[in-house]
Amino acid sequence: MKPKLFLIVSFLVITSLACSFSVNLPKTAAGPEKTLEIKEAIPEGKDSSNLTISMGAGNLFISPGGDQWVTGTIHYNIPLWNPEVKKTSLGIHILQETKKQTSFSDKKIVNDWNIKLGNHPTSLEINAGAYQGDLDLSGIPLTKLRVNDGASQASLKFSSLNPVEMSLFHYSTGASQIDLIGLANMNANQIIFDAGPGSYTLDFSGDLQKDTDVEINFGLGDVKIIIPKGMPAFVYVTGGLNNVRLKGTWNVTGNEYTLEGKGPQLFINVKVGLGNLELVNQ
Repeated sequence: MKPKLFLIVSFLVITSLACSFSVNLPKTAAGPEKTLEIKEAIPEGKDSSNLTISMGAGNLFISPGGDQWVTGTIHYNIPLWNPEVKKTSLGIHILQETKKQTSFSDKKIVNDWNIKLGNHPTSLEINAGAYQGDLDLSGIPLTKLRVNDGASQASLKFSSLNPVEMSLFHYSTGASQIDLIGLANMNANQIIFDAGPGSYTLDFSGDLQKDTDVEINFGLGDVKIIIPKGMPAFVYVTGGLNNVRLKGTWNVTGNEYTLEGKGPQLFINVKVGLGNLELVNQ
């Protein structure tokens, strides 16, 4: 059986087993639609602040250009998921209580988060359930970024350079489809990506400011790594059964894949369980 077909079949088997397991949970009826307005000014006397977003299943949209630190709306219709903004000594936590086990009536669930960030250095953490996300973090001064989510479909992009140095970007996801675009523009010292079964694209386009260490760990799935022409890179691949496909001009020595170029270099360590890896130089 071809590797690609085997992965698809295995993923469908796992999914079918998960769908066959059920628990009788108390029903929660959707209520009337409500909206929480968010309007947080830039903290006075703070060089940087922490922002944590914790949400359940739904839609998350983040964009730059806010005239304050954090503005936006949360539109929802599950009373148990009543969101709130909590202030801490280090910043704010926008959270939604989703730990209570429950199931929902047939009415459509509404949980739409629209967040706009302004020009204040921020350590951002996002914790989400199964959600759809469009995260445009272009030009937002992020000192650290962590994303933890379940089975999701999301796009995260940096179309312009992060104006401050980011110490760490760590993305951890379950069975998902994730596109990370413009990773060189993150201005990050270290990048870590941990993933379950799914389809993932890591595009390192942008203006790489310094040598950057990247760690990619995935089991069953497909990962595409895109590195622009002229950017030097060293990719080391380890793990179980894997299929590596190359596009562009690569130098190959065993499990080492390198690109010649000038300027700062990417050092990428890929650990594969059972998956397909595509290395693209374009």
